[in-house]
Amino acid sequence: MEFHQKSIFRARFFVIVALGVAAWAMVYKTGVANTDEAGIVLHLPDQVGSWRGVDLLFCPSRTCGGQYAATQLEDLATCPKCGEPLSHMNWAERSMLPADTGMARKYYVRNGNVDPVHTTIVMSGDDRSSIHRPQVCMTAAGNEIQKERIIRIPLETRSEPLEVMVMDMMRDMTQDDGTSQADYSYYAYWFVGKDRETASHIARMGYMAIDRIFHGVSHRWAYIALSGNRDPRHEGHLQVIADFASRLHPALLKPE
Repeated sequence: MEFHQKSIFRARFFVIVALGVAAWAMVYKTGVANTDEAGIVLHLPDQVGSWRGVDLLFCPSRTCGGQYAATQLEDLATCPKCGEPLSHMNWAERSMLPADTGMARKYYVRNGNVDPVHTTIVMSGDDRSSIHRPQVCMTAAGNEIQKERIIRIPLETRSEPLEVMVMDMMRDMTQDDGTSQADYSYYAYWFVGKDRETASHIARMGYMAIDRIFHGVSHRWAYIALSGNRDPRHEGHLQVIADFASRLHPALLKPE
């Protein structure tokens, strides 16, 4: 695993060039077809290395707002509080995202709940607006992004490393006694499209422009997000991310 700040600058340069070419090519290319092709499967495995996965389920009702680990429920289809059907989306996600957005979500634990990792896949449907910059949601939820960088994670299944964007975040949490306490967390992600993979939202937009203009297609995109707690005194969470992502990545690939 290594840091790779230059990847961010390369991605920005790439999208500037791609958009410039796109402006020229739009004169000659019209008509774009949406396809159902995606770069990964919309499924999270029950086991990732030594991590054991537990499904996370949510009630779609705003007034209820129930959220559960699958191990807490006897009936995985129905909210025990209000009777609404459970899903992998909470009420806010369901109200904001297009109806055909796909989502998979698990909570992974190992060694007696050490270094738990929340894992989410969001996949666009016909409306490609399902995928956006994760920074928007993180700051809207009250998080301060203290640091961003791309890490490069070696993979056994290929020669090129996996690039993952990692955000170190902090949020002030109000305790029962009215005092405030800092909560430190991380959020790591990368995007996957048909034969495309990047840790940069800007690069993803460039790839989409190229596919639409030169190939006349718009593929489904997904982003994979990993999140958890971190210790602000060191960067041990980067190794957790690297270990987990290197084992999760092969399990998400579509069979040939």
